[in-house]
Amino acid sequence: MVKSKTFTHNHPQPPAQRSRVGKPPTPRDAVDEAQLKLPNERDESVEITAKVPDPMIEQAAVDVKRGLQDTSKAVETDKAYKKLK
Repeated sequence: MVKSKTFTHNHPQPPAQRSRVGKPPTPRDAVDEAQLKLPNERDESVEITAKVPDPMIEQAAVDVKRGLQDTSKAVETDKAYKKLK
């Protein structure tokens, strides 16, 4: 028997199995369904964050604290790319 998750914030309990179009549900479908996470659960999970901080991100944080300006050309590159479309 598959345990279903308890949902908060008045979200309805999802069905244990979702039928696939034209195919009967299988026990594997129920297992997969039970392991799915809500978007906020995925965002808050430790799995999504790195165990070791990225050195480039740490350097960016130091640069911002020092008051350095962003020299990225992302805005200009994006405009040029959209113009080419």
